[in-house]
Amino acid sequence: MSRAVVFSVLSNSTKLQNLGFTSGYILPNYDGDQRPNISINQNNPFFMVLRWGAQRFDPRFYRGPRTLDIWVHMAREISTDYSRIDAVIEIIDPLLTGIIDTPGADGQSVTSIEMMGRSVDLEDPVYQTLCRNASYKIISRNTTTGAE
Repeated sequence: MSRAVVFSVLSNSTKLQNLGFTSGYILPNYDGDQRPNISINQNNPFFMVLRWGAQRFDPRFYRGPRTLDIWVHMAREISTDYSRIDAVIEIIDPLLTGIIDTPGADGQSVTSIEMMGRSVDLEDPVYQTLCRNASYKIISRNTTTGAE
């Protein structure tokens, strides 16, 4: 599924780090019933949630692509300008689509990633944020040594 490659690429991006996206602000599958317990302020109004979706199985290959939705959240009390979220997604797109045949620390390699689309402007009343998501189709393979 290539979770490690995606997380590594996002958390090591200098452009994202400059916006405050250190590894603590990139949350794999966070589903808390309140905003994550991270420091939100004028210099760091964002966090993102990586949500891995279902894998579409293709019987010809015994595997298929998996969907990844990346939710970019911005604290509503800091700004209501969705263009700031758009700018984050514009950084993410080439980072992910540039991953080709890249092995990850979890024994999975990304074969390819394709953009699938973006959501409308949304509000999350529980997290008290403005947000949008970008969706990607990911094809990966097991590259663990000796794995069957």
